[in-house]
Amino acid sequence: MQVPDSDFSIANTPLPWWSPYPAINGGWLYILRNGDLLKLGKTTNPKRRLREACTWLPNGEVIGIKPFWCVHELERTLLCGIANFWFEGEWHEFPDDSWSDFLISGFREFSDHDRSRNTVDFSYWIGGSGMGEVIMEQNHRRISLRRFQREG
Repeated sequence: MQVPDSDFSIANTPLPWWSPYPAINGGWLYILRNGDLLKLGKTTNPKRRLREACTWLPNGEVIGIKPFWCVHELERTLLCGIANFWFEGEWHEFPDDSWSDFLISGFREFSDHDRSRNTVDFSYWIGGSGMGEVIMEQNHRRISLRRFQREG
């Protein structure tokens, strides 16, 4: 796996007063690709996570690894937003590239260093991508993410 050349440094802009997310639970969201499958996850130690991934995914591709606040909540939101494409575990399979391009290109737009900006922009990205409707449906049905993925 080709690992991005990054020191994973953080240079945050201040969070706006109206941000729905506080500056807590900092970490990184990542997307990895293995053939037609995409894996979404979170980590608090991106260097270690990528080193580990190289052992179980030697031919994989790092789509991106980006810093965020409230990483647990944002990961769950993202997994729910693409629940219709769930394959197994944290792996997702899209029917073709046109379906996965919105996820890949959108995720790559996030900053490699500004955790606060990424966190604010995340809500806009989810809302503008069509994933927001899927998330609202899961919340409306009041079922777990795993059950929602299996029923999708």
